[in-house]
Amino acid sequence: MSQSDSSISHKANIKLMNFRGWETLVCKELAIYPYFSSMLRYRMRHKLACNVVITGEPGIGKSYQATDIARVFEGFDYKGRDRFKVDQIVYFYSAYMELLTRLKMGKSIVFDEPSYAMGKRDWYKDLNKVLVQTIESQRFLVHPLFIPIINQALLDKTIRAYLIQYRIHVVGRGHALVYRIKASQHLEKIYHYQICELYYRQFDNDRCNRDTCLGCKAAERCQIFRAQYERKKKSIQMERYEQAKDQASRKESMELTEQQLLALIIPIAAQLKNKKGQIDMHRVKEYLRENQHIYISTWKAYNLKKALEISHPELIEESS
Repeated sequence: MSQSDSSISHKANIKLMNFRGWETLVCKELAIYPYFSSMLRYRMRHKLACNVVITGEPGIGKSYQATDIARVFEGFDYKGRDRFKVDQIVYFYSAYMELLTRLKMGKSIVFDEPSYAMGKRDWYKDLNKVLVQTIESQRFLVHPLFIPIINQALLDKTIRAYLIQYRIHVVGRGHALVYRIKASQHLEKIYHYQICELYYRQFDNDRCNRDTCLGCKAAERCQIFRAQYERKKKSIQMERYEQAKDQASRKESMELTEQQLLALIIPIAAQLKNKKGQIDMHRVKEYLRENQHIYISTWKAYNLKKALEISHPELIEESS
């Protein structure tokens, strides 16, 4: 800070303001005010769309920033509890649609890691078509939508160009730039202009001064909001890992030759026989799936059964 900046700060009349239950700094001289939060409240009261995308590099705190804005946006109930709940964070389109039909008017939604559902149309063409229509009409339900994502270009073109009103770019922990996004009504142009900056600290640090829940022994039972969020995200990620592993196994299974598959089942041919002493193709499928994590069709299992009986009759005879 320069000497002139220091003198301005010394003279500045900095005050604490209660904004929907949260303390925020206000200073006319330094142009400090919860402008963005007030703008979102204004749009909500006037039934205007409030779709916000939060961008930034991995691990910089985009999701925390999205949930913190939503928490400030909704404030506290009469018992001093957050109105915004971890259940309002979704990762899949089905959960997003369920919230749209269930939530009360004015409740926020955070669509975290949306590249799985809001990706380019050549990935999820049909899903995106419905999603675009949903975002276009959801303003009538008055549900502010916050979308944390690494880069806005990962979103469908229609979504990022015409259905997003604000972009928050997180440049560092505790610091972000807010841009207003407007589409030209006459030309195929999208205008971005900066309207304010956000300076913030990690929420709930009065209850826990850790900057992350990773490695914390109490994370599985902690009731602080970010711990609840991390538990939900972990369960979703584990589900995705299992899906990815399953898809990889299926792809690898398709590439295996009949001879490679035969080499796996020959040593246990006796276990694949039914009561009539014949190779059971369903047992072939089950063995490969349960023991080798290889998925094959019923038709392929039938071909393996025949190949085993024709090419290795001695194994069938020995095991009879």
